[in-house]
Parts: sequence; C-alpha cells; structure tokens
Amino acid sequence: MPRDGTENLKPFSQRTKSEQREIASKGGKASGVARRKKAELKKALNVVLTSQVHQPKLAALLEEMGFENSYEMAIVFSMANKATQGDVRAAEWISKTLDNEKDDLDKREQRERIKSLKLDNKERAEANKITDAPINIIDEWAGEVEGATDDL
Repeated sequence: MPRDGTENLKPFSQRTKSEQREIASKGGKASGVARRKKAELKKALNVVLTSQVHQPKLAALLEEMGFENSYEMAIVFSMANKATQGDVRAAEWISKTLDNEKDDLDKREQRERIKSLKLDNKERAEANKITDAPINIIDEWAGEVEGATDDL
C-alpha cells in the first residue's frame, strides 16, 4: 500500500516558523559537512599533485624542458599539448582554469544563501519594528502633576 508522501511537497512559505527553522538548520549542517568534505578532498589532491612524478620518461621530459617534476605540472603540460593539437575541451579547461570562475552550482548556492540572509534580516527588522502609535505617558504624567499643584 503506498504511503502518503505529500507532506514534503508543502511549500516552504506554508510551513510554520519552527518547521522552516528546522529545515534551514538541517540544510546549514549538510552544507557544512559538504564544505568540510570538499576542503579535505582539495587538501588530498594538493598533496598528490605536488608530489614527484614516478614515471621515468615523463619525469625526464619535464626536467628536460625546465619544468618542475610534479603531477600538477605534468597535467598542465599534457593539457597544453592536447590544446595545441586541437582538443577543444583541453583548451576550455585551460581557459576555465585561468579564469578561475565559480561553476553554476556554486553561484546558485551563493544566491540562495544571500536570499535566505535577506529574508532573515527582513524578519528581524519586522520583529523589532517600533509602532507608529504616539506615546502618551508624558501627557498623562503632566495631567497628574497639574492636578497635584491645584490642591496646594
């Protein structure tokens, strides 16, 4: 018998504040885990790419041409060689690497975070908003003082 899975289809705007907060919290935690995992992978790749090439012919070729003997330099050399032979993807990779642009997913994630922060700021501002109603405390106090002076 099928389960009723329509609860997760409820729009975010129609959820209670506590549900929204819980979902946002889960998303934030998952984002943190993903960022840490990505950073660890980046460190591991950096270790491998900066290590020396263990293939004698490739290492000799790199040193002969005056390049550093590392996997990073071997990859760059290989991609440049492919690009000069007409490999369009290699040329695109070189261009993208030089431009160092964020990919579409990174940009989309950043836009969503900005939207979320703006919404949070707006909600805080509305919660802290001072009403436009006049404060009559001084007027009431002044009336009490006038009455007190009349008794003297």
